[in-house]
Amino acid sequence: MFGWTGRTIIVDLSSHSITESRTGVKQAREYLGGRGLGIRLMHEFADPLVDPLSPDNPLVFATGPLTGTAAPMSGHYSLITKSPLTHTIFDSNAGGHFGKAMKYAGIDALVITGRSEMPVYISIYDEDVELIAADHLWGRDTRETTLALKEKGSVACIGRAGENKVRFANFVSDNLYSSGRGGHGAVAGSKNLKAVVVQGTNDPLIAETATFEKATESAQRLLQANPVTSKGLSVYGTSVMVNVLDHLDILPSMNFRGNFHDLGSISAEKISKDYRSKKTPCDGCPLGCRKVLEDGSPLPDYDSLWAFGPAVGNNDLESIVMANDLCYVDGVDPVSCGATIASYLEMSGEGIDPALLLQKVSEISHGRSSLGEGSLSYMSSQGVKDLSMSSKGLEIPGYDPRGMLGLALAYATSNRGACHMSAFMVGPEVLGKPVVLDRLVLQGKPGFVKLFQDFAASMDSVVMCPFASFALSEGDVAALISAATGVSYSPDDLLRTGERIWNLERLFNLGAGLTYQDDTLPRRMFSSGGILEGEFEKAIAEYYQLRGWDSLGVPTTSKLEQLGIAL
Repeated sequence: MFGWTGRTIIVDLSSHSITESRTGVKQAREYLGGRGLGIRLMHEFADPLVDPLSPDNPLVFATGPLTGTAAPMSGHYSLITKSPLTHTIFDSNAGGHFGKAMKYAGIDALVITGRSEMPVYISIYDEDVELIAADHLWGRDTRETTLALKEKGSVACIGRAGENKVRFANFVSDNLYSSGRGGHGAVAGSKNLKAVVVQGTNDPLIAETATFEKATESAQRLLQANPVTSKGLSVYGTSVMVNVLDHLDILPSMNFRGNFHDLGSISAEKISKDYRSKKTPCDGCPLGCRKVLEDGSPLPDYDSLWAFGPAVGNNDLESIVMANDLCYVDGVDPVSCGATIASYLEMSGEGIDPALLLQKVSEISHGRSSLGEGSLSYMSSQGVKDLSMSSKGLEIPGYDPRGMLGLALAYATSNRGACHMSAFMVGPEVLGKPVVLDRLVLQGKPGFVKLFQDFAASMDSVVMCPFASFALSEGDVAALISAATGVSYSPDDLLRTGERIWNLERLFNLGAGLTYQDDTLPRRMFSSGGILEGEFEKAIAEYYQLRGWDSLGVPTTSKLEQLGIAL
């Protein structure tokens, strides 16, 4: 096989058995890799009703056909599991260098099941796969763990939050790159899995070398010519969004009760002025949106700036930087962490100060606070469910759906919950990339949301950085995949693959007990001056129709047959 390695590793932690299987050619072609291969494997290895923190819930690491190649922004990998936070299928597109290490070790997917009686880590060097005792690492933070293991390869590990099964704990790879949202770290903690360490020596095989080089060069030129990727993200990273959203007066604050108006305290320019930093690009990335301080600790990106700043009403930049660092050290999703604290502050009536913020973050990550259950679970236990600004249990990030109506529809229909990366409608509705859409209009948006969701699903399966979609079209990505694998993909083929993945995820969620009633937003989003609920419901119905689903949001038999989905 070209592009793919043909190798899937299955590790059963309960029996400490390690087996391998061949990645099916048909499976690889129809689901690409990464997110797509992950959801296919979840259907094979898990009952959708599985308890996310039980031994029977698989944790899947997966690469894509472009991972580890010369294609720009292709150094990513995917993590897939059933989320303990949302109880949905949940994938995370993670950056850094771990994905390349997996590919060089010849791995399409690593499926981890069961639960070890004692802490362990998985060590992989090409064909050699070992389970090694990790008692000496349990209780250590992600930096200590990475330092202890880095001589063996690229390290993806959990911190104390994962060990304590905080519902939004994540993996951190090579100190700087987190697996984002959804609680993959908690699933690892429930399995007594501390880390995965990978080193490989095998270059990926490319089917059509000359054609691939031309497609790669074309993609590089497009990324450099695009002002969002070559200037905004490259210079300031995602923190530039603070300025953009403030200018439009849609920077939400105080648990979405108002808008933030103290831009000078946390702006991209303020960070650049007050902190000396350098770029640390993911493998194969010409942009380098990730910035680190001189001591190697990460500067907060937009998500962290918002979560520990406007979301909680905090304008102290130093405490935001420190809270963000705590999240990396302990392995915590900053968005769910800050948003859950914000809901708590509204419920309690407390004000925020830097010391209280850092105290709350530390209590959550060390398992000393029930806020670690997430805002929906915690607020429901307190009888004030409506104070959780979440959809399907996933906290809404710092992009206000009331000011971006296509994004509102994307949040509500996302298979992960309120994830802006499931369909980055911020691109067309705010940045005007790749097209300009009126952000305050719902009419015509269902079709765009479906398109962006399908494209995102295919990008997460390739696996490329989502930001590449600012500059690269379906045709550009299809050209790269075709040359790498030797399998002809047209732009329509790529979108059809994304649609297949999206529908298979929907089936998993329906099997897990979710219904059309979960395709919604918090009541606050529909209150005075917010989204018109009747218009929103019509958009949901139109979206279902465009998807080929019935009125209850269930994929029809004919749609599944059309996509070649057979379970």
